[in-house]
Amino acid sequence: MGNITLTRRALFTKLLKRLLVNAQEKDPLFEKYSRKIYNGRRYSSLTNPKKEVTGKPGSETERVTNVTSGLAPYTGTWSTPEILHLLRRTGYGFKKSDVDILLGLSMTQAVDLILNVDNTPPAPPVNHYNNEKPDENGLPYGADWTNDAFATNDLGGDTNSNRTSGLSSWSLGLAFNQDITIREKMTLFWYHFIPVDFEFVKQSSNEFCNTNSARICYKYMKMFRDNATGNYKSLIRNMATQPAMMFYLNNQANTKSAPDENFAREIMELFTLGKEDGSQYGEPDVIQAAKVLTGWRVQNLNTTSEATNFVDRLHDTSTKRFSSFFNNTAIANTGAAELDLFIDMIFSKSKVVSEYICRRLYRFFVYYDIDANIEANVIVPLAQHFVTNNWNILPVLDKLFKSEHFYDMANRGVYIKSPLDVIVGTMRTFNLNYNVADASNYEAQYNLWNTFNYAMYDMQQAMGSIPNVAGWQAFYQKPSFHEYWINSNSIQRRYGLIEYLFYGFDIEKNGLTTRMEVDVVAFVKQFPNATCQDPNLLVSECISYLLPIDLSLNAKNAIKTQTLLTGQDSDHYWSNAWKSYQSNPNEMSESIVKTRIRSLLLTIVELAEYQLM
Repeated sequence: MGNITLTRRALFTKLLKRLLVNAQEKDPLFEKYSRKIYNGRRYSSLTNPKKEVTGKPGSETERVTNVTSGLAPYTGTWSTPEILHLLRRTGYGFKKSDVDILLGLSMTQAVDLILNVDNTPPAPPVNHYNNEKPDENGLPYGADWTNDAFATNDLGGDTNSNRTSGLSSWSLGLAFNQDITIREKMTLFWYHFIPVDFEFVKQSSNEFCNTNSARICYKYMKMFRDNATGNYKSLIRNMATQPAMMFYLNNQANTKSAPDENFAREIMELFTLGKEDGSQYGEPDVIQAAKVLTGWRVQNLNTTSEATNFVDRLHDTSTKRFSSFFNNTAIANTGAAELDLFIDMIFSKSKVVSEYICRRLYRFFVYYDIDANIEANVIVPLAQHFVTNNWNILPVLDKLFKSEHFYDMANRGVYIKSPLDVIVGTMRTFNLNYNVADASNYEAQYNLWNTFNYAMYDMQQAMGSIPNVAGWQAFYQKPSFHEYWINSNSIQRRYGLIEYLFYGFDIEKNGLTTRMEVDVVAFVKQFPNATCQDPNLLVSECISYLLPIDLSLNAKNAIKTQTLLTGQDSDHYWSNAWKSYQSNPNEMSESIVKTRIRSLLLTIVELAEYQLM
């Protein structure tokens, strides 16, 4: 492409054509995000192809530093940028009203509020599908299906499929409708860390799964939501016998005569100990662990009282002898009690377990790179705090989100948003209609949520769909981590959907039409009128809310001239248009300001910086 200047839309068009010719050609948008050489934590102005908008990155937007901050309490400025950083990392985007609430609090009070999770269960998923395919158990439209079991394998398969789809849609609906707390983001953390794939469980060969899997997947997700900031060790014990996990990692088939090592391996490698240098368990330990875990069986799945029970005749009664890593622990035959002894043995390796989990938390909430400074100043003391607090997650989150390290400038605007962060966050920030007008029209509501869950599936992340037991690569896979979110297909889908939301489209279902369009005028009206009237203030305010890092004055001026002034020189060209709209908000005056504001906001959200948080 040389030095040719292209608009982003032209770049996408050109890219599509070239991909058709040569699928192996490098993607210039991906190159913007890829970090080829790490030399201290760095972020810079990831420029829009519009040369006149961004120009060369300057000192305002480029920082290279050796990060030495630790867990000492943050004592710096507490203002809108810090609040937005906290909200983006602990939730999906933000609401202006949430920012205003936190502006009235101190940093400590704000974090306390975000961590004060209401454990009241949300309303469960319901029969949204009846109009198109009646429930095979006769469950009424709009009724809760989570305790409605199918007695046989022969009846209920279609309904179970509809319920499974509905569970994914409902889960996304909870993300859209999150409150100010961390509950939904923590639910996603647990789910990506200890996942089950809804479709995989449904397709399991185990009896009654094809008609009842949605119910046990719901209960699996409920476990995470109920324990969002609770005790990690208790969560692991609960998870170990959850029916959905029993089927997903096949411990249901684990017997003394035919041991299945799948769950035994993953509970150590992925869920507790990890596989880094300090984790020195070996294959013999996996074999012994599989023996410990024999005998557990999901029973009565075709009733509302399904449970995972211990069946003594299926259990390996030998003494299980573990390696020196576990201090040569021997677990004698004690039946069902062996599971608790096994988990106690794992957690006796408290340094390994706590540091592994704290690294996973760090990579989810802060950044992927953990160098020697961060290991020493953040991970190790945070892990010690975790153990001291008896494996409760809440004190760990509290210390992290109140730390100088969390608010370090080196940790802002460096993390590529996940599809959920960019799409759900955009829709929440711009106050789109993710809830239909008629709350009783469940078919229309679930269809709307499913529309966006399906769109994010094409971006490589969707509720209920996980690529494998390790979760989404962006959160764990070295060396690229979050760069896995960006490729020539996913970046186009991200920008394409955002642009559709600004120009608007209708979602129609069951006699109800929901308009999906950003009300750009309403968005800027959240700011003081003096800000809206002054094009310089308005550009700066929109950038400060929508981008995690500031732009240079030259960039702001270029954006202003290109959008609010439509190429004119005088600021009065915008100020007069806004005043005219305010004094006489008719169709013509509104159309003028709407067109320019939409141009401003689209220009900002089409900057590569918008993909960062």
